[in-house]
Amino acid sequence: MKVQVLVSKWCPVCPQAEKVWKEASEKVPMELEVLDIAEREGREIVSNLRIKTVPAIVVDGSLKTVGAQPLGDVLKMLGAS
Repeated sequence: MKVQVLVSKWCPVCPQAEKVWKEASEKVPMELEVLDIAEREGREIVSNLRIKTVPAIVVDGSLKTVGAQPLGDVLKMLGAS
């Protein structure tokens, strides 16, 4: 499973989302990438998926959710609860 967390330097919620997803990656096998939407790869994903807000979570190429979720909700989303 490939999980991409799209973030921005100006986003006040993004560091929290990044922390939760990094913690989840220690509990559930996944390939985790944190991408800044100001960088080329992040911009391409935002454009292709028409993402309007960050943090945005992309799982295996599909937008899964936006915003920061508690660890328990993230684990449920990944089927690990």
